[in-house]
Amino acid sequence: MKKYLIAGLTLAMVSCVSSKRLKTAEERYNLLEKKLEMAYERIDSCETQNAALTVSLEKSKADNLLAIQKHEALVHEIDLRSEQLKAAEENSAFVKSTNDELTKRVADLHNSNNVNAEIIKKMLEELESKNLKVLNLSLALQKQDSLNIHLVKRTKQNISDKKLKKSLEKLGFVFY
Repeated sequence: MKKYLIAGLTLAMVSCVSSKRLKTAEERYNLLEKKLEMAYERIDSCETQNAALTVSLEKSKADNLLAIQKHEALVHEIDLRSEQLKAAEENSAFVKSTNDELTKRVADLHNSNNVNAEIIKKMLEELESKNLKVLNLSLALQKQDSLNIHLVKRTKQNISDKKLKKSLEKLGFVFY
């Protein structure tokens, strides 16, 4: 215990300081407390700013994400429009080539129709001349028929039925 007493006294003696020193220490302590309070206030203000900046950062991130999505949507739309444009150009080229082919075919058909018209005209002329020949033959046959009828009537008057039958039997006609 002696040891503790001696240690306590030494400590008390050492801890005894002059009043001037104590005042300076207290002033320093008060100054340090003020600085600490100011530091806490700064920390609070920094935390408030930090919170505001964090909210602003999150909002900016959301805006940035939205802008990126809009950009991607626009790029996708541009790609679709490019594909549609390419398809329309290909379709236009196909239509032009088809139109050219059809124009050539129409020209060929026109020429063919002109040739066919000439051929049909010639055939109609030939048919007309043959029709005239048939008409002439028909008239000739009518004359011949009328002559035959007239001759038959005359010969019938001159020949009796029995004689007619006999001459027809000789020719191969059979009567029942």
